[in-house]
Amino acid sequence: MTGEAIRMRLELKRLARKYRIAPAQCSPTAPLPPVDGDWVFEGFAAPTVIDHERTKFAPHCWLPFKSDIPLLYRHGRPAGEVLKVRATDEGLHVRALVRDNESKRCTHFSVAATIHGYQLRDIDDGERFHALVTCATLDEITLTNAPANPAAMVLHRCRQSAAVEFYDIVKRGIVCAQGVVAALRVINAAQSVPPQTAVGLLKRSVRDLPRSGPTQIKAPTRPRPKTEFRTLVDAINATSGDAHD
Repeated sequence: MTGEAIRMRLELKRLARKYRIAPAQCSPTAPLPPVDGDWVFEGFAAPTVIDHERTKFAPHCWLPFKSDIPLLYRHGRPAGEVLKVRATDEGLHVRALVRDNESKRCTHFSVAATIHGYQLRDIDDGERFHALVTCATLDEITLTNAPANPAAMVLHRCRQSAAVEFYDIVKRGIVCAQGVVAALRVINAAQSVPPQTAVGLLKRSVRDLPRSGPTQIKAPTRPRPKTEFRTLVDAINATSGDAHD
């Protein structure tokens, strides 16, 4: 927990003591029925409402999201992977692929975040005082049945379809193909640079020969044989050119 988060917690506790408000308890929810296979969960992991800890995340408080945000079961072991996360006016929306069996029975999302800025709101109202997080880094998303924010429900879940699996395979294939094409372009560019051949040395040798004889020495004009790799590169370039035409 960062210094900013510690200060926020202490100020909220001070206000709670001032108004003699006991900490709210997270009531566990009944787990969903067990299911087989991988499932896709969607919902708001941080909706724009005050949670049990009297904290609310502003709709667009999030710094740019990392590409590898972990999806966990109760802030512990891995539960699957985050497919998409985005900030909306209603809160932080998440779409995740869930593989862990216990995680597939969870009813709510939760988040772990590094807080960089906050504001105390409604501090003169013993019922509504809270901290509004204005800047934060999303560190993880978790699945749970004891949510700090009861509004962070899993709104939709469905079995991972064959279409989703096919899309995932195609996406990985495209990334792999892009890497291969980039490598071939680098190799092709390197091979297109004129190599240092013996022609220059031969010309200098001709100039150094005595001019008494009629003999003329010409540089060899026999083309270099193509390798199998060069033939593959030429075929890829030709295909690319036809596509542009």
